[in-house]
Amino acid sequence: MDRINADLLRTFIEVARLEHLGRAAEALQNDQSTVSRKIARLEHEVGVPLFERIGRSIRLTKAGRRFVGRAERILSEMRDAVAEAAGTVSAETGEVHLGFLHTVGARWLPERLARFLDQYPGVRFILEEGTTGEVVAGVLDGRFDLGILGPPPANTPELELVPLFRERIAVVVPLEHHLVGRSSVTLRDIASEPLILPRSRTGLRRVIDDAFARQGLSEHVAYEGDDFAIVQGLAEAGLGITLLPMPLPTPSSRVVVIPLRDPPIARTMAIAWDRRRTLPPAAQLFCRRIVEGVTGPAGRTPTG
Repeated sequence: MDRINADLLRTFIEVARLEHLGRAAEALQNDQSTVSRKIARLEHEVGVPLFERIGRSIRLTKAGRRFVGRAERILSEMRDAVAEAAGTVSAETGEVHLGFLHTVGARWLPERLARFLDQYPGVRFILEEGTTGEVVAGVLDGRFDLGILGPPPANTPELELVPLFRERIAVVVPLEHHLVGRSSVTLRDIASEPLILPRSRTGLRRVIDDAFARQGLSEHVAYEGDDFAIVQGLAEAGLGITLLPMPLPTPSSRVVVIPLRDPPIARTMAIAWDRRRTLPPAAQLFCRRIVEGVTGPAGRTPTG
């Protein structure tokens, strides 16, 4: 294990990403036999197979899937350590890896990124959209420095979480639906309607399921999908109604938004980071500015 180095880890991560030795060799500017030897050497050092071969393609074994997140984290920390030692990383010129939910990416996040970059134009952001579960996993395995997600997950003591705002949920129906014209609706009003809901049992779906359960109601789920734009499109096509965070993913004249009451539903959005790691200076700075915008200068933020 002492002979595992950054070159072996880089090769492993690229092969895992592309699931093809030839394409990985091209990306790494190596010949395929060299890449294959490096993977074999890494597997020998680790002591278990990291890949299984399927025709011309390869895919990660269970051990490989567990190893890849740690390998990415090790490489990231090595790069940060080298950069800090060389004096090239600063809060105002560094890089921030940020995972976020689709709904905050539509308006809330771009507005805050623009304000931050206006003040710190040297900071570079790497942005990746995902579900709440994907954002949590990315923060914990080191792919993301910060995550913006909701609702805050339970039973994750490794995460530091700071609430940012409440995202209101409303009912969205097609233009010809019989509920159009109502000033508001209740969950009981829509319990028997064909519902189009997120598939993932985390995030928004958990909030909706819990709200129905508290009312002693069961949903009639007609379609499921985790892309909110697709969920909205299914409602526009008249295939059912849905509950979505406001504002809508895409402005539309083909659906009507009706406020929800009894009970009103909202989910808390939060910024999260791994309390076990020290955040890069630029990520610390961005987090501090986001939290101060909500809580004031005394808000809880990560420290170096």
